[in-house]
Amino acid sequence: MIIQWINRKIGRQLMASFYIVLTTLMISSLIVYNYTDTKLQETRLKLEDIRERSARAGALWEEWQDLQFNMRGYALIGDQDIYQKMVNQRKTIDEQTRWFEENAIYQQGKDYARSSRELYAYYFEAILPLIQSYVEAKESGTVTESFLEGKTLTSLPLGKELLASGRIKLDTSGNIDVLSEINKSELALGGYRDFLEDWSEKTSGQLEREIQTTQLIWLSNIIVLVGVLIFFVYPFIRKITAELLSLVKNSQRLASGEDIKHVKVSGRKDEIGILALSFNQMASSISENKQHLLAKNEELQAQQEELQAQQEELQAQQQELEEALELTMRNEQHLQYRNDLTETLAAREALTAYPEIIEKLIAITDSEIGALVFVDEGSAYSIVTHGMTEELSERLLGSDLSLLKRAESLKKAVHSSKQVASDHPLPYPYYMYETAVPILDPASEEAIAFIYLVRYRDQFTNEQMRDIMSFSRQLSLSLLRMRLFDEMNREKTKTERILDSIREAVIYIEPGKDEVFVNRPLYDLFPELQYGTTKNETLHGCLDTIRAVVDEPEVFARYMEGILRGEVPKDSLQFSIHQQVVFIQFYVETIEVEGIRKGTMLVLRDVTKETEMDRLKSELVSTVSHELRTPLSSIYGFTELMLNRKMDLSKQDKYLKTIHSETERLSNLVNDFLDVQRMEARIQSYQKGLLDLQPLLEETTQFYAASTTNHTITFRSLTDVCPLIEADEEKMKQLMNNLLNNAVKYSPLGGKIEVVLEANRHHVQFAVRDEGIGIPKSALAKLFDKFYRVDNSDSRKIGGTGLGLAICKEIVEGHDGEITVESIEKQGSTFTVKLPQHVSDYTVISDVIDMSGK
Repeated sequence: MIIQWINRKIGRQLMASFYIVLTTLMISSLIVYNYTDTKLQETRLKLEDIRERSARAGALWEEWQDLQFNMRGYALIGDQDIYQKMVNQRKTIDEQTRWFEENAIYQQGKDYARSSRELYAYYFEAILPLIQSYVEAKESGTVTESFLEGKTLTSLPLGKELLASGRIKLDTSGNIDVLSEINKSELALGGYRDFLEDWSEKTSGQLEREIQTTQLIWLSNIIVLVGVLIFFVYPFIRKITAELLSLVKNSQRLASGEDIKHVKVSGRKDEIGILALSFNQMASSISENKQHLLAKNEELQAQQEELQAQQEELQAQQQELEEALELTMRNEQHLQYRNDLTETLAAREALTAYPEIIEKLIAITDSEIGALVFVDEGSAYSIVTHGMTEELSERLLGSDLSLLKRAESLKKAVHSSKQVASDHPLPYPYYMYETAVPILDPASEEAIAFIYLVRYRDQFTNEQMRDIMSFSRQLSLSLLRMRLFDEMNREKTKTERILDSIREAVIYIEPGKDEVFVNRPLYDLFPELQYGTTKNETLHGCLDTIRAVVDEPEVFARYMEGILRGEVPKDSLQFSIHQQVVFIQFYVETIEVEGIRKGTMLVLRDVTKETEMDRLKSELVSTVSHELRTPLSSIYGFTELMLNRKMDLSKQDKYLKTIHSETERLSNLVNDFLDVQRMEARIQSYQKGLLDLQPLLEETTQFYAASTTNHTITFRSLTDVCPLIEADEEKMKQLMNNLLNNAVKYSPLGGKIEVVLEANRHHVQFAVRDEGIGIPKSALAKLFDKFYRVDNSDSRKIGGTGLGLAICKEIVEGHDGEITVESIEKQGSTFTVKLPQHVSDYTVISDVIDMSGK
């Protein structure tokens, strides 16, 4: 049962073999180990026994040696301690001798024990009592000798008794024979030791032999293991490998297409047996499938042959279809060319279309080269060619015998053919067939253009000629349409030029149309209407853009709603744009043709200047009235008081000073008006001379500093030496007075006013800086305009004519200078005047030298 279970798996068989080898190796190793250990223990016990016996024999002999030494000492000195020690040694020697007597297992040991026992009896039963009697004799004074004499002992009674009993014997010199007993015992000891050494060597030799036996057993184990591997494991693995290789080879043969009917399984139940069985089943299945496939293949081959026949038939049909398709595509291409050419003739409005027209015409008629020749004004020609050389073009237009001239004179299509001996563009001589078709104006029957086409080798067919004639009629209509279109464009351009020449902006609209026609001034008036933008060319886009910048869009919208409803307002509308920067007068005119209203013309006129003039006039009248009335009222009032009342001299003097001041104010006002009038008339003159500006500024600053207590007016020069300028001193004083007067006037709460003078290489510059009410940023651009006054509450409280700064600007520009202003509201203003230095001849020469660097 177990063998069958093992044989079902290769792994089990391998593991069983492994376990058998391992078990064999372990059992043999245990046996060898047990045998070796037993032998080693036995040998070790023997050696220990030998060492113990040898040690005991040595110890016994040493006791004997010591006993002899003690016995001599006791005999000499008679010490009882030595005697007692010998008594103790007797006991030890007795015990050791008894051990040998009891444990001797060899004859040598027994001999040694018997010899030791005889020596024991001789010493302790004969010699020791004799020595003891000798000591007692010396202690009693019977014996008086210093050294022990052997004869003395035998002379003692006990000696004589022992000698008589034979228990002691005498040597040849008459002394007691002790050495013979000792030598006998020593010989027994020597023999015993030799025996022990020999025994020890034999035991060691036996141990060495046992070890060699163990090694032989191990070697036998290895040989047995190798034998198991060679005779059992290796054949087993070789058998498995051979069966697997057989399966592999048969699989390869099967994969290469060979027929494998059966693989021998040899009754195996393991994986190889299962694999072989599966392989046999697979081979059988493949063989059956192969037979089936071969049958199918034969059937498919028959079907393939049938399909090939059908394919050949389809190819023939496909070829016919391709030829038909090619013909259809060619006709379609031909039609496409015709359509393109027709669309080109219908759509294009410029000469840029003609190269494409002649190219398509050549393609449609299968021509090689060609041209369109146009008859311009004055019977001149212009030509558009395709594939023609310049020489051929010149010959076509210049020769009186050319085909073109014949067609022009005959007013019908003409043809010609000629043989060309040249090998260009064809590589051999060829025939060239030409045709020229005139395009006539139906109204005048005059030729307005020609179609010129050339073919090589073949003549033009009737169908191609019909195409050419058909296109010539289309081209005639296209040329007439283009001629009409050009005429309309010229008229349109002329109309646009006329509209653009009108200074008023114009918008022309037609009822029901969103398209508008505008002129260029409209774009100038409304930059938001970007020129060329499609959005602004529509009515609503244009009106939306305008409405976005109108200051009152609701009024503008209502006005336009009436116009779009068809109403024509009798009154114009005036409105402003860009926060009253531009004022526009808007009125409407209808355009009627033969009593029918065709459209409406919206006219926008820029009336900004007129409006500004009206405003300036109003402000001038108001300002002059106010500025004149105030001093005149003072003069009138004070003179009336002086005339109607009596008053003291001090009051009279005070009133006269006031009248004088107001009169001077009126005089200055009149002078300002006169200056402005001279400026506008361009008759202002200046008495220029060399002037040092620093004393003038210092003097003027000191004057104004002394005339006010609310302000701190100072002068500061940033240059050590102020360069001279060429200026009118009085006008410079007027300039400085106006600037300082404004600084004081527009600083009603007082504060610091500073005049700063500085100079550089080319200019002298001074600035008047105050800490007054400042100027709004929006007013800076118009600050130097005549009669302009800042429109805010602070400025209106202060008053003025609006002429001071205009006069300042005129004076500065009259001296080739520049005046600028910087201001921040509520913080103050700074007016800066920059005037050119006076350039002397010496200075010019110096500058030239400095610039040349020499």
